[in-house]
Amino acid sequence: MSDSIYKLLLIGQFFLISSLFSDDDGLSNYKEKDFEAAKNYYEQLLSQKDNSAASLGLGASQYQLGDFPNATESFQNALKSKNTEIQNRAYFNIGNTLYNQQKMKESVEFYRKALELNPTDQDAKFNYELAKYITEQQQEQDKQQDQQKDQEQNEQDQNNSDQNDEQENDQQNSDKSESDQQENEQSNPSEQEQREPPKTQKQMNAEAILDALKDDEKIHQKVKMAKQSPRKFEKDW
Repeated sequence: MSDSIYKLLLIGQFFLISSLFSDDDGLSNYKEKDFEAAKNYYEQLLSQKDNSAASLGLGASQYQLGDFPNATESFQNALKSKNTEIQNRAYFNIGNTLYNQQKMKESVEFYRKALELNPTDQDAKFNYELAKYITEQQQEQDKQQDQQKDQEQNEQDQNNSDQNDEQENDQQNSDKSESDQQENEQSNPSEQEQREPPKTQKQMNAEAILDALKDDEKIHQKVKMAKQSPRKFEKDW
């Protein structure tokens, strides 16, 4: 599409120069593609007096040299003309310079203005439709990219939220386990504690006395048994 519109722009500008200028050095240089010489000629002409047609020729020469900002300025100066044909060509070529600077949306507006002045301008109509189509495609692409970014951001946010929830649940479960363990330890004393309650000092003293009495009783029993069964000092024959 870019090649098609570029060829059309050259045709449009060539007929523009041919129809608005008589044969002079500027036009001759332009036709011979000596755009630098054509530019110099129209700059010299404009230094002597304002001339909307010369501004248009200067802009066309600057455009061909790739100097789009200065070309736009020259075409805007040409809009001062009361000649609607010059105005139509100026709007058309401002659209061209904007198009070549990838400013599609802005170029559409200038092609539209050119068509308002001359609805039968086929070059302006073609470029208008093409620039409008490219603008719509770019807008649709931008919309899809924005939607994709939003979707990716939403997915990322959801993943982060899920991870946070999981971490919170893990922490809550861990805290609950520790709390349950502490409660179990407090409500369930050890087996030793369940079997025997802590002894008081009085109980411990009583147990010590009983143990001493038991030891004395064992001694008395051994003495008694010894008296009843005297030992033999001689062997039986």
